[in-house]
Amino acid sequence: MGVVVSRRLMFKVRNTDEAVRFINVYLNEVKAREVYVKYKGSRLEVKVRGNPILAKVFSTEAHKVYGTLRQGRLVNVFDLTVVMREAKPKSPIPPETIELTLRLMGYYAELNESRLRTGASLSKVIEIVRRLSEAYATMVDLDISSSAKRIIASLAVAKGISVYDAIDELVSMDVLNKGNVNGREYITLKTNLSDVIGMLTSRKGIE
Repeated sequence: MGVVVSRRLMFKVRNTDEAVRFINVYLNEVKAREVYVKYKGSRLEVKVRGNPILAKVFSTEAHKVYGTLRQGRLVNVFDLTVVMREAKPKSPIPPETIELTLRLMGYYAELNESRLRTGASLSKVIEIVRRLSEAYATMVDLDISSSAKRIIASLAVAKGISVYDAIDELVSMDVLNKGNVNGREYITLKTNLSDVIGMLTSRKGIE
């Protein structure tokens, strides 16, 4: 029989809602039998048990979920794996689209690999992810380049308009190319992606 180790972690929470969310997200994330979570007063106690590697993974995950769900700072840091687990998007979306949408909505947002720093709350980020997934689902059967999809979806969600209205607006801004091949319309960006993002985030594109 291999070596089995136990770890005990303590976290402070502000209220029952925060405790319940931690428990739901964490247990859904690790899906392990040898993990126990106890909530009493303002404290969460997490006990993990397993071989040294698993115990470390479960402990790291607990800290990651706690850091992601904890609110109340000027700038929040969210792990996108946890955000995606909470949001359950219907269609896959590029993480960079989340950052762009937040910036278009006036939030500070900076993406570094799977870590998102933003002034938006967790609930707002989850809402944006779900709306972006709906926008991407709308475009799934349309011939639109991946870079154009990123701009269209971000603008649509940021302004609360449909994908088709976002396309029309971007065409009027001379940002998109519309073409036709064998009777099927295709859409691409007229210029490089970074230039379009720079123009939009300067507020020119969404006022």
